[in-house]
Amino acid sequence: MNVMKKIVVSGGSGLVGSALTKLLVEKKYHVVHLSRQGGIKGGITSYEWDYEKNYIDLEALMDAHAIVHLAGAGIADKRWSAERKKVIVDSRVKTAELLFRAVEEAGIKPDVFVSSSGMNYYGSTTSTKTFRETDPPSGTFIGQCCVEWEAAVRKFESLCRVVCLRTSVVLSEKGGALEKIDKPVRLGVGAALGSGNQFMPYIHLKDLARLYLFAIENTEMTGSFNASNGDHITNKTLTQAIAKSLDKPLWLPNVPSTVLKLALGEMSEIVLEGSKASAQKVMDAGFHFQYPDLSSALSQIYSRKG
Repeated sequence: MNVMKKIVVSGGSGLVGSALTKLLVEKKYHVVHLSRQGGIKGGITSYEWDYEKNYIDLEALMDAHAIVHLAGAGIADKRWSAERKKVIVDSRVKTAELLFRAVEEAGIKPDVFVSSSGMNYYGSTTSTKTFRETDPPSGTFIGQCCVEWEAAVRKFESLCRVVCLRTSVVLSEKGGALEKIDKPVRLGVGAALGSGNQFMPYIHLKDLARLYLFAIENTEMTGSFNASNGDHITNKTLTQAIAKSLDKPLWLPNVPSTVLKLALGEMSEIVLEGSKASAQKVMDAGFHFQYPDLSSALSQIYSRKG
């Protein structure tokens, strides 16, 4: 029984955080959130924190068995201005640094610190290469953001076991990337992006939540891992599979790269490019995917979504 084990989750109200919280509660863990606003919602207590004010309610961290760090401004929510880039980095790096200072100064020693990171650690380049965790980071903005993010997280290695999950595209019933691709297909105006040949490493939301739980419970797991099921699909493959699931035609030509670059600016790289990512390390650690391919993932989602 895990009823006495406390799990602290930052970013707990987001897509991944909500799914993870539900799973942890089912497994009889005591879950609390870190949020800009304190209070109780859905039976989960939220404690206030604010990295800009260097403030965190230490009560949240007391007796924590594990801390799961999911906080971070949405990568694709807004165009990448200089100001937005700073928010993207700070909301990940400075929150991790705040957590470390608070835990260290209060003498709290969790068993494990599990943090999100990004598959864009390797950059956004379409090639035949399959990226593994030992490959070097990219010099792109998002690649360097992930480098700083993981460096801040690794400070916890002096206190406890640390795991970083480099997250790929998350497929889910509501929210996330699938909803953005799904909507135009439903309206009959869906199309692949750019060449359509860019790879899209992905993971089903349920598998991702299970992977976080696995990282918490598997005491041998340490370091960085690709959070991807290893199914090497392209943007074109995914768009076609969605259309087939919805019984909708795809008649429009691909959305030109030039249009996306004008609309999105530098951020267009994350939709126009993409490489394959290996799932071998996480499988070698003993994790098994419930949704190892696109057919099983989309069948589960659309059987419930309608």
